[in-house]
Amino acid sequence: MIYGIGVDLVKVARIQRVLESYGDRFLDRVFTPREIAYCRGKAWAAGALAMRFAAKEAFSKALGVGLRRDGIRWREVEVIPNPMGKPELYVSGRAAQLCEAAGISNLHLTLTDEDHLALAVVILER
Repeated sequence: MIYGIGVDLVKVARIQRVLESYGDRFLDRVFTPREIAYCRGKAWAAGALAMRFAAKEAFSKALGVGLRRDGIRWREVEVIPNPMGKPELYVSGRAAQLCEAAGISNLHLTLTDEDHLALAVVILER
């Protein structure tokens, strides 16, 4: 049974501007070390980070909470590819607690980018 669906769209240029302005401060606040390591140094790093940013937003929408003090934290939602390259969501902290309390057993994620936009769709199942 579907618990929630979340969608988010991010302009890659927005993430690029934030990276240029705040650099590691932004990266360390929003992304996990594994996400940073995966994206850093790639020609498409801003696009990969934008897709992960969108995934975190989409996850919070599907769960029905925000990314704020009374919701979940950015780094509690992690997007890492599995061995086949499929992006997967990993949750920890309060995000994991809320999923457990809601009986969520499966997290589905799809990412895409086109024309300088990054899109993420998250479906949570119980």
